[in-house]
Amino acid sequence: MPRWQFWIDVGGTFTDCFGLRPDGVLLRNKVLSSGVVKGAVGEGSTAEAIADPARQSDPLDFWTGYRLRLLDGQGAVVAESAIAHFDHARGVFKLDSPLAVSPHPAQPYELTSGEEAPILAIRSLLGLPLDTPIPRCTVRLGTTRGTNALLTRRGAKTALITTRGFGDILHIGYQNRPRLFDLAIKKPPPLFTAVVEIDERVTAGGEVLRPPDPNAIRAALEPLREHGIESLAICLMHAWRFSAHEELIEQVARDIGFEEISLSSRTAPVIKIVARGDTTVLDAYLNPVLRRYVQRLRNSLDAAGKSELRLLTSAGGLVDADHFVGKDSILSGPAGGVVGFSRAAQAAGFSRAIGFDMGGTSTDVSRFDGRFELEYETEKAGVRLVAPMMAIETVAAGGGSICRFDGVK
Repeated sequence: MPRWQFWIDVGGTFTDCFGLRPDGVLLRNKVLSSGVVKGAVGEGSTAEAIADPARQSDPLDFWTGYRLRLLDGQGAVVAESAIAHFDHARGVFKLDSPLAVSPHPAQPYELTSGEEAPILAIRSLLGLPLDTPIPRCTVRLGTTRGTNALLTRRGAKTALITTRGFGDILHIGYQNRPRLFDLAIKKPPPLFTAVVEIDERVTAGGEVLRPPDPNAIRAALEPLREHGIESLAICLMHAWRFSAHEELIEQVARDIGFEEISLSSRTAPVIKIVARGDTTVLDAYLNPVLRRYVQRLRNSLDAAGKSELRLLTSAGGLVDADHFVGKDSILSGPAGGVVGFSRAAQAAGFSRAIGFDMGGTSTDVSRFDGRFELEYETEKAGVRLVAPMMAIETVAAGGGSICRFDGVK
């Protein structure tokens, strides 16, 4: 039986959603990526019922169960209440309990349910209130959730596990000097908050010089849980080729209770320990954030797991939600733009094209000359990364930015 299909792009400001009905009709919707709906109080509103004529076209009883927050001129919440019933014919929200502050016409308000923006967009297209489950559907999603967590440094509390004597290897890096004449060098802060050095060593040829002691590993890792470490990034010397020691550490860590663990031998099996280590730390730093995000989406789509959810990677491909990891999430949203403008150019008869994608917070520029241009080692937000991704130049100036030109620079 045909089912709904959704293609969703979650940006820093807006979430855009296309829905294909089972009968082939294409619909579209746009919501804020915060998952919040904004509005203004209309005439005749009281503390018990808020009127907004702009909501008269919304589906029957759609907003029942949402919370209505009344805002002041600065955007601060001054009162809130749950919506007991939504009269769509008049655009009136009947509240579960009276607001503590009487509203006045044109006063801003917002509606929120706690669900993620993609789910709000899907419910809006289907006209489904909160108490109605979403039917089986197919969802293709590109998201900036990993990108934003990296840029704002709001990932998981992460520890780096490495070979004894190499605890500062990622601090030292390659000793690059991109701004040679700066008198005060400001290095980006590391993503990890703790380092544990394990007494182990394998030669480049695979000879074990010092085998790791499982008891010593356990003693070194147990204090990390007491300090709130949520995720581990394990990166040992020569593990890209000889992974047994990393796997032993992983097993001990799981026995202790750690669930979020990234191994360099799986995440980025390359010989360069700096790039391998940075990529593994990034993966461990973002994975808990992404897993929670994906789980919330799955819970809202359906508890039985009948809907199909796939996410776009930085390389422009789709993977099952269970295989969407931190290192592949950085350009998830922008990569979809590259694929989109390239296919549009080809449909219009152009074999070469330049993509200019201006969002609310940033502008992404890319090119297409008949094939997708990929980068395999790059740096994003001060973090070295070894993973295939679309070649995209990002400027922190989008539709929400104000630019000035002084006539000189």
